[in-house]
Amino acid sequence: MLRYAYDASRPTLVLHGPRRCGKSSFLLHLPRLLPSDLLPVYYSLQAPAATSSAADFCYGLVRALRRDLAGQGVLLPEAQRAAFHANAYAALEDWLDQALPLLGTRSLLLCFDEFEKLGEAVAQGRVSMAVFDQLRELIQHSSMAFLFCGVQTLAELGPNWSSYFISVRPMEMTYLEPEAAAELLTNPDPEFALRYAPGIVEQVLQLTRCQPYLLQLLGEEMVRQANQQQTRLLTPPLLEAALEGALTAGATPYFTNLWSEYTGTTPEEVAAGQRLLQAIAHAAPLPATEGAAEGRALRRLLRYHVIEGHDGGYRCQVPLVARWVRERAELTYV
Repeated sequence: MLRYAYDASRPTLVLHGPRRCGKSSFLLHLPRLLPSDLLPVYYSLQAPAATSSAADFCYGLVRALRRDLAGQGVLLPEAQRAAFHANAYAALEDWLDQALPLLGTRSLLLCFDEFEKLGEAVAQGRVSMAVFDQLRELIQHSSMAFLFCGVQTLAELGPNWSSYFISVRPMEMTYLEPEAAAELLTNPDPEFALRYAPGIVEQVLQLTRCQPYLLQLLGEEMVRQANQQQTRLLTPPLLEAALEGALTAGATPYFTNLWSEYTGTTPEEVAAGQRLLQAIAHAAPLPATEGAAEGRALRRLLRYHVIEGHDGGYRCQVPLVARWVRERAELTYV
């Protein structure tokens, strides 16, 4: 992704992947990863204020530019919020006319996190379709490149996105490499003193499949269990206690989001997807998948890496997800 970000052709980058896989953390670390002549700016659209109107979207972008570039040694002019409420896009262009010359030979990488929220704002009428024309205009600036970050690709969001942004390079983020995951467990800090009984690290990597959020959560639970027992050796019983802690409380939002969001987009699909996922987690025969809802649910589970093909059937990609489904999942629609 870093190579693409520094590409002279400035393709529009789309970093996509399931929730809680480290996308936002990666964006926030870009200032120390990119060369000094490419200045990343992080703009999260998750907060409702960012997409409540075109004026708030544009003014929020200016605030993000001023904040992040100040941290990289570039001071940009102030902006008056009232001007954006009068004419949001004209005010943004006027401000950029003042700000961009201050960059000199440096370029911007505008990173829009949770970018699907902008599409929702357009669909709900809070922001007009003109926002896509404005973004397309910004891309024409020789000193700007875009990075959209979210769960979906531009093509999945429909023609409003895919037709406005032609030169697009999608990149998917899912799991850590096993070597990096093992390093995170065994050496997260120079003063880290916890040791693992033989086979524990390998078992954790297998159970989490190196999913960043689950790996970090289970690591924290293992440290907590070791501290409670006043030991520096993580044993199999302590690992099981840590797994129970993670499944019971710590990872509940992760699992419930997966259970409700990645199983379908309508009540009928969610019901079908949850029945499919239950059967797969229990290694039981699948319910019929010939229906339209069942087919869409199955494709969605595959698309978002909840399940994968295996030995002529399917299995959960992350064994810890399968365990949660077996032990704690309840059908939303009965």
